[in-house]
Amino acid sequence: MAFQFKMEKILSIKTKEKEVVQSEYGESVKKFEQLAQSLYELLKKKEEIEQHSGNQFKTKMVINEIQQTQRFLLSLTQQIGSIQTQVQRAREKMNHVHIQLLEKTMEVKKIEKMKERQFSVYQQTLTAIENKQNDEYSVLRYINH
Repeated sequence: MAFQFKMEKILSIKTKEKEVVQSEYGESVKKFEQLAQSLYELLKKKEEIEQHSGNQFKTKMVINEIQQTQRFLLSLTQQIGSIQTQVQRAREKMNHVHIQLLEKTMEVKKIEKMKERQFSVYQQTLTAIENKQNDEYSVLRYINH
C-alpha cells in the first residue's frame, strides 16, 4: 500500500504556475534594473554637462556653444523624464509580479502542508496496522506453544 496524494496533479500545476511567475518576476527585476541604470547614467551625464555649462559662463565662450549646450541639456531632461516614467512602470510591474509570486508560493505551501498531513496520517495508519499484525502474530505464537 503506497502513499498517493489525492491532489498531486493540483500541486504539480500550482508549482508550475509558481515557476512561471518566478521567471516573470526575474525578468521584471532585470528590466527595472536596466532602466534604473540608464536613468542613473543620464542623470550623471546631465550633472557633468551642467558643471561644464557652469564653467562655460566663467570663461569667455561663444554664444553658439552655450546655446548648443542648453539644447543638449533640454534634450537630456526630456530623455530623463521619459526614462523616469518607464522606470516607474517597471517598478509597478515588478511589485505586481512580486505579489503574484507571493500568492503562488502561499498556494503551493498550503498544498504541500496538506500533503505532509495526509502522509503523516498514512504513516500512523501503517504503524497501527503493523502493530495489530504483530499483536496477532504474538497471540498466535503464544497459543501454539
